[in-house]
Amino acid sequence: MREKQTGKLLADYHLETYLQCPYKFYHRFVAGKKLNEYSWRQVVQNSVNLIVHQYYSLPPNARSKVAVLRLIQQYWSHIPLHLFQDKAQYYTILAKMTDHLLQALTKKEIDNSPLFLYEQFQTSIEEINVSLKFEVGNWSDRSFTVTKFLVDADDSMAKLYTYLTILFSHTAFGMLPEKVEVITLLDGNHFQYSPAETDVQLAKAYFTELKENIRRPEEYTHIVSPQNCSHCVYEVECNFKNEVRDDKKPGYFH
Repeated sequence: MREKQTGKLLADYHLETYLQCPYKFYHRFVAGKKLNEYSWRQVVQNSVNLIVHQYYSLPPNARSKVAVLRLIQQYWSHIPLHLFQDKAQYYTILAKMTDHLLQALTKKEIDNSPLFLYEQFQTSIEEINVSLKFEVGNWSDRSFTVTKFLVDADDSMAKLYTYLTILFSHTAFGMLPEKVEVITLLDGNHFQYSPAETDVQLAKAYFTELKENIRRPEEYTHIVSPQNCSHCVYEVECNFKNEVRDDKKPGYFH
């Protein structure tokens, strides 16, 4: 039987939230609970996006370490101090972000405007409307490269963006990126992968499994990192697996 296409949009930030914690995904996107306040990670990530976007919007000859520092100063000044545990955490994160942003942005020599610069694309994958933001994309010898800047990410998050980029590019553009790169700015790590045609089937299998898991909130039984619960904006109202199992709410696609 042919599966009916859902009208709901499945975006990269949905999948990112699900991998961070299925319960956070449930509260925000299934139960529809609104955020009263964002975490420092979310606010810092938004500032990073603005800094990178503004930096690559500059003419190539205006891109420099001084330009990066000016942008960091401009956008970091809007981040509330009370979101952090204390001033020590605030300044420690600022120092790490500054150091790794300087390294990541100034070592990439792009002679012209990027091919993609925080552009949102949408296509249908397995009859699901999927939306993906390509942050920084550039032409390469064989096709193009894609780079994503994150505050932090583990291997599972890097895998998500790599497979999603592979599957989306194959479906929407009819070609694969030459390289997918994820840069994490708290630790300065670089995840790099050069896709091959054989990766398309792996990406499809990965997406199918993730999609089916998201369909069934009664199976949201795994907290990726329980130690982060104390920093979650839903901590007070979250009853973890009991609420998900007993509430009998339909899944995200229903």
